[in-house]
Amino acid sequence: MFKLSPSDFKYLWEECPHCFYQKVHHNIRQPSIGIPSIFTRMSGLLQKNIQSRNIQELAPEAPSGTFVLDEGFLQSEPLPSGKSYINGRFDLLVRFDDGTHGVIDVKMTDSKDEDLDKFDRQLHAYKYALENPAEKEPLTISKVGLIIVSPTDIKPHQGHLYYKAKPVWKEIPVNMGSFFSFIGEVEKLLAGPAPKPTATCQWCVYKHG
Repeated sequence: MFKLSPSDFKYLWEECPHCFYQKVHHNIRQPSIGIPSIFTRMSGLLQKNIQSRNIQELAPEAPSGTFVLDEGFLQSEPLPSGKSYINGRFDLLVRFDDGTHGVIDVKMTDSKDEDLDKFDRQLHAYKYALENPAEKEPLTISKVGLIIVSPTDIKPHQGHLYYKAKPVWKEIPVNMGSFFSFIGEVEKLLAGPAPKPTATCQWCVYKHG
């Protein structure tokens, strides 16, 4: 059974099917470039300081609910095909006022980034895993979305610098049918021979010349 990481659906799948195949089948990973530590630090501070707060304190346009968990690990039951399962971790979990939950990723990026919609596969994978967990109690995930944080100003004050940002809530429409169709494409690729190295992938170019 194939172990699928939600974080690979945005970049690795899109950029290099060969490297995606090698990771799933043989655990051969591309060298880690790493996220600049400042973004990791900022995201960590944000997640730590919003726990138990209402999401509307951060993004008033979001539906009312309380942050209840950050950086949770998840593993799903097999997907409907029985050929793969989801394994990974998510940023934030919100319990909405109606008792349902929402799974949210924090992105330190420009809110006008047109690629943001491509995170829908990742968020749908989280939804499936939280509603169909391998071991834990299932949750009802009514919404998935992004909180986008992009600094808008910076000011000095008494020996400190203060960053100003307006977080933006971006809800991703739920369409599990589309997600399962995507998973079908992934499983079809993984069931066949390894794709050829990708000419635009620097790791493939390095390995294969």
